[in-house]
Amino acid sequence: MMSSMPTGIPTETSKENIMTTQINWFEIPVINLSRASKFYEAVFNAKLRIETDFDSAPMAIFNDAAGESCGCLTETQAFKASTDGVLVYLDAGPSIQKAIDRIAPAGGKVVLDKFELPKQLGYIAHFIDTEGNRVALHAMQ
Repeated sequence: MMSSMPTGIPTETSKENIMTTQINWFEIPVINLSRASKFYEAVFNAKLRIETDFDSAPMAIFNDAAGESCGCLTETQAFKASTDGVLVYLDAGPSIQKAIDRIAPAGGKVVLDKFELPKQLGYIAHFIDTEGNRVALHAMQ
């Protein structure tokens, strides 16, 4: 069955959703991998794994609750830190306030404080990290 997106590009549609997760991988560009790793480790109270074995730029890897790699910080010239563009929402755990409280002491800046979403969808907040990226948090409480 063919349908048309608003842009007029034909797409295949079916009842089967092939996406098993909403985000497969993300990369957050950084200027200083060491500084950025320390910031994210402090905010999320988690250890990032440094990888330098790839032909690309060095990375600090995030793991999900199951221990699977799900994204990274990358010290690359291919793209740069920005407050404009795509906004990634990272899981802040059960309580968003704990992560928010760690942002400023770790060197970041909260730019949208804890905000309740409608329909009991949880809470969000936005911050600028030590590298100049605008990143968001989400939690149910």
